[in-house]
Amino acid sequence: MAHKLEKLPLLRREKAGPSTKFGGLDVVLFIILLIYALLIIVPFYYLFIVSITPAPIYADTPVLLWTPEISFESYQTVFAEKRIWNGLGITLILLFGGTTYQLFFTVITGYALSRKDWLGKNFVMNMILVTMFFGGGLVPYYLLIKSLGMMNSIWVMIIPGAIDTFNMLLMRNYFASLPKELEESAKIDGANDIQIFVKIFLPLSLPMLATIGLFFAVGNWNSWYNGMLFNSDESIKTLQQVLQDIVMTQSSSIVSPNPAKVNSESLKTAAIFFTIIPMMCLYPFLQRFFVKGIVVGAIKG
Repeated sequence: MAHKLEKLPLLRREKAGPSTKFGGLDVVLFIILLIYALLIIVPFYYLFIVSITPAPIYADTPVLLWTPEISFESYQTVFAEKRIWNGLGITLILLFGGTTYQLFFTVITGYALSRKDWLGKNFVMNMILVTMFFGGGLVPYYLLIKSLGMMNSIWVMIIPGAIDTFNMLLMRNYFASLPKELEESAKIDGANDIQIFVKIFLPLSLPMLATIGLFFAVGNWNSWYNGMLFNSDESIKTLQQVLQDIVMTQSSSIVSPNPAKVNSESLKTAAIFFTIIPMMCLYPFLQRFFVKGIVVGAIKG
């Protein structure tokens, strides 16, 4: 017995603390992730350097790792462009109005399809799933929008995107994963279906709402396709459409008051950064909800 007791401290010492030693596989994975991170960061870094480089320096050295002289005149020129601010206003309408509209219909549809069986539930669910794999085509879609009278209207960039099937399925699965006892106990206390949805299920689904809200917000911020197809009115072009006009022209359509110091490339890259910075600032605040919402929303189908 004494001999066995003497070995106990040794066994405790051997089990104390996990090993922090890096193996060969860890090093390989670290190098791969580092290369992947550089492939993402370097293009943004290069575009930023071009945007703050004076025209004569860029003309002499098109490929720059750093600029010997910094100039923010390209950003000043972009900020003074009225089309940029008009496009930003239209995009903000889509961002807040469109995201709220899409969240509302996606959430209530997901909640309805997560409830216990009701007449026609499976038929409705199958019809929604069909839209993930099959579409009517561009020509019928164009004729539909035209017949609804939404040509050259901001509504053409909001109304057709009421429900995204993938996000709706995430929302449905999330609601279905919540304990059914919550609903049963609320009904015993006299709550109706709307009260149960608003006071119990919505507060518990904040991570999922933040996740799909981020999806919708990014989609609305980058919205340009419907505007390109159905909108020829300059006054309701989105920020991305304005950016497309600036970037796709051979010489930038923005005129600089100091062309000797600001070239078309620096104006294009400054306009690009103007459009991507807001989403880059928003994402870190919602990142903590992102993974949790996606994982929980995919658990139960």
